[in-house]
This record gives sequence, structure tokens and C-alpha cells, in this order.
Amino acid sequence: MRLLEAMRTTGCPVCAVRVRAEQGMLDAIINERVLDRGFRAELERTQGFCRRHVAALVPTDRREGGGTLGSSILLAAVIDRRIAGLRGAAGARGRDLRARLKAARERPPCIACQHGATAVATALTRFAERTRDPAWAEALAGAALCLDDFVALWSHAGPDASFEPVARAQVARFDDLRGRLEGYAHHSSHDRRHLLTADERTAADEASRVLGGDLQEARG
Repeated sequence: MRLLEAMRTTGCPVCAVRVRAEQGMLDAIINERVLDRGFRAELERTQGFCRRHVAALVPTDRREGGGTLGSSILLAAVIDRRIAGLRGAAGARGRDLRARLKAARERPPCIACQHGATAVATALTRFAERTRDPAWAEALAGAALCLDDFVALWSHAGPDASFEPVARAQVARFDDLRGRLEGYAHHSSHDRRHLLTADERTAADEASRVLGGDLQEARG
């Protein structure tokens, strides 16, 4: 069912799995773990948040709880851990200062990113298996996969003959996008602007998603 839900989005279905898993982890942390002292004590020791997911804590808190109490508690714990070695470092010199700064720059794995990566690994395996079903293969051939996730999916599928139609269709899709980007560049001069097509005008936005992934909430 989760794969079907991902396939119903207008963007990359693998990105949809990733975003939903990462957001689900943030929701659970805000709703269930924010008051867990053990969890907060481990923040920045064995697990933490990347820059993107730190930035997502406050919007998640506002959406889930209507305020910023939970995110304030978490962010205080994160800051406390990250600056622990910097307190009193202003007068340090030489090896001591270098060691403090090195430790301050080290980051544990992001708990949300790890959860998303696990969900994606499972989804890629399932999607690759589903291509043996003609209906699934047809759907994946027409899906708006981002380039990185398409390559990852192909790597999971390997030389399986059932994946060949998906691979051919997706490579052709990327080639078509490249052609539309070049067409936009060619038709952008003053004397050729009347030749611009609607597909060429939207090519750059599409390419940014193809190369950058659909990082926002999955679009239904």
C-alpha cells in the first residue's frame, strides 16, 4: 500500500518514500520522544540531525502541536551538545584549540536521514521485484523518477529482463528533457523567443527535480 501511495504522487515515487519516512520520524520525535531524557542525552553523541532536518523541527512542531515547545527543548539539547567543547575555548591555543574545533565539526548520523535511507532501500527492492508484473513495469516506466533514484532502482533490478522496458523509457525521458533544455537555450534569443514551446519553458523546473530530487512533502 505504501508503494501504491508513492506511485500516486506526481513526483518521484522513491523521493516520496524518503520524504514520508523522514517526516514520519520527525513527527514521532516531536510527539513521543521530546520529553525522553535518555533520547535527548544521546543527541549529538550517537545520533543527531543534519542541517535540513534541524530546520524542519520547528515547522513540524507547529504543525503537530501548534507551538514550539517540543522543538525548543530539542534544539536546546542540540546546541548544548554542539558547543560543549567550545565553552572556554576562546583563549585556547595550538593542539588544544585544534582538537576542540575538530570535535565541534564532527557530526553523528542524522536520525531522520537514516530512517529515510532504510525506507528507500526497502522500497527500491520492492519496486525492482514489482517490475515482473507488467502493470507495475508500465507504471514505473512512466513515473517521474529523479535521476539518482532511477540509477539506484536499476542497480537493484540489475540485468533482469523485466526491468528493460522501464530502463529504456526512463533514459528516453531524460534524453527528451535534455533536448528541451537545449531547445529553451536555443530559442531564448530575442529573434527566436516566438519559437519557445510550453514544454521548453518548464524544462528547467523539471530538470531541477530530476537532478535535485523532490525534497518537499510528497505531492498528491
